[in-house]
Amino acid sequence: MENICENCGKCCLDTEMILSQKDIDLIIKSYPIKIRKQEFAFKNENGNFQIKNFNNYCVFFDFSTKKCKIYGYHPLGCRFYPLIYDFQKKVCSFDKICPRTHLFYQNKKILTKICENLKNFIEIQLKIELT
Repeated sequence: MENICENCGKCCLDTEMILSQKDIDLIIKSYPIKIRKQEFAFKNENGNFQIKNFNNYCVFFDFSTKKCKIYGYHPLGCRFYPLIYDFQKKVCSFDKICPRTHLFYQNKKILTKICENLKNFIEIQLKIELT
């Protein structure tokens, strides 16, 4: 799916991406220079770590290229995107801010599997109950 997200960055605008401990560890381990968790994450009001924004964009958004600086090891929640979990409706859906959702998960069977993976990620790695 390479190139689907080029030249956009809408998903990185005012992001509220929750990070798992695995996400945090991978970023720290893989980032080309020494980086501390406090530089890219904060604990939100629900007690979850969330990615920081800088100038209203994810701290890892490259303004010049409109690409993710950590794409090779970006958070799992970002990898599921533009598929998100709507906690109020209790369903997976496509984020309305993404202008290219029609290019993702076009096969219903694959979409169903990815949705299950997303829900498992939320419950197991993020430790957030979906019921």
